[in-house]
Amino acid sequence: MSSLNKFIFKYLVYCPVLLIRREWIFGHLSRLKRSQYYSRKAIEQIQLEKLNRLLSHARQTAPYYKGLPADKLESLADLRNIPFLEKDTLRENAEQLYSNREGLKPRPKTTGGSTGAAVTLRKSAEGMAQELAATWRGYSWAGIDIGDKQARFWGVPHEKKDRLRAKLIDFVANRTRLSAFAFSESDFGKYLKNLEKFKPKYFYGYVSMIRQFAEYIESEGISPSIELVAIITTAEVLTQSDRETIERVFGCKVYNEYGCGEVGTIAHECEFGGLHLTSENILVELVDDNGNPVSSGEAGEIVVTDLVNYSMPLIRYKIRDYGEFSEKECTCGLSLPCLERVFGREYDYLVNSRGDRFHGEFFLYIVENLAKSGQTFRGVQFVQYPDLSIVVRLVGKNLDRDFLKDFFQQALTEKMKDVIDVSVELVREIEREHSGKLRVVKRISAPNH
Repeated sequence: MSSLNKFIFKYLVYCPVLLIRREWIFGHLSRLKRSQYYSRKAIEQIQLEKLNRLLSHARQTAPYYKGLPADKLESLADLRNIPFLEKDTLRENAEQLYSNREGLKPRPKTTGGSTGAAVTLRKSAEGMAQELAATWRGYSWAGIDIGDKQARFWGVPHEKKDRLRAKLIDFVANRTRLSAFAFSESDFGKYLKNLEKFKPKYFYGYVSMIRQFAEYIESEGISPSIELVAIITTAEVLTQSDRETIERVFGCKVYNEYGCGEVGTIAHECEFGGLHLTSENILVELVDDNGNPVSSGEAGEIVVTDLVNYSMPLIRYKIRDYGEFSEKECTCGLSLPCLERVFGREYDYLVNSRGDRFHGEFFLYIVENLAKSGQTFRGVQFVQYPDLSIVVRLVGKNLDRDFLKDFFQQALTEKMKDVIDVSVELVREIEREHSGKLRVVKRISAPNH
């Protein structure tokens, strides 16, 4: 029955949608499955050729890049001579970054970004197809194929129109969605019943929620009748403790995924634990505070160039995460380079007086609605204190504090179904943690006595 279900969704639902959207992935997927075994030198040559084509296209069709050099780069190292693209620049100069070439069939993409302020961009249909192909290649390392049933521990949009769109996408992808935005132990019980009926082949979603679901099952002494092939975690740092807990409870391997909304998938974990970069689509640099390449074995800020998005070229884009390249050869046989670790991103969950939990991404949907009100801001942070009060910190110019207080007071009280004491602070910047992490949503626990 499961094989029939997979056949129906892969060939009669998913593939027709790809054709309609002109995002046919299978030629790209075949090439990626070959190139993952190419030598490092051959992969770097692919990157250089794609990079030069992208630079020429950007210079000729995107006003922001009209000052790019006309000469081809001789090596990937020459990319250092091109300025970085900052998130604020992308947000404030989006129109200048759009390509004016016709026929690219751009798709709009909106992401909260690591500072919480929304970033809206475009990606060409061809670029989306290559992004999807890289994603499915990464999933194949975990034993997952197109059409396999997925349980998605993810956000549910607040607006009705957006919720309907999410339901349609979930249907096409053969997945059920479990809200990570507001959940309690009673919700976990309902989720478990739904999953035992749906019988997913794999989980996908936020580390924190999947771990909390695992802890609920373990604490209740439940033996779930769910047979999973793999669990793919994303969007948050996966600790060794997270991995061990999730694998122990569900009896399958956890595979980490790293990416960002602006460029899509960046790296996927193989069965031997290597976090392999999608080097054919994305060029990744690590730089120090002065913008120089870090030395071998050192951590640095992650800078990406999307080699396949011609609708809105993102060249040397600083995504405000930090990482470290692996110096070891992965034993899996893939020649794609690996990240040793990624850090700089963390969302806590906040709670109401009943103990219901609200995942950090939940609050970014509220921020997206705020952006529609005309308030212009560059960053946001939610901090909850032991008395359950919430402070919202915003970075921006000419912000209306009274309007913002009323907005967040109403939105948080309504969405969290509780009377929440909300205050607003207008700040010059959102400070990072000592570890380098920038926490958009942060819960401060009461001190132990």
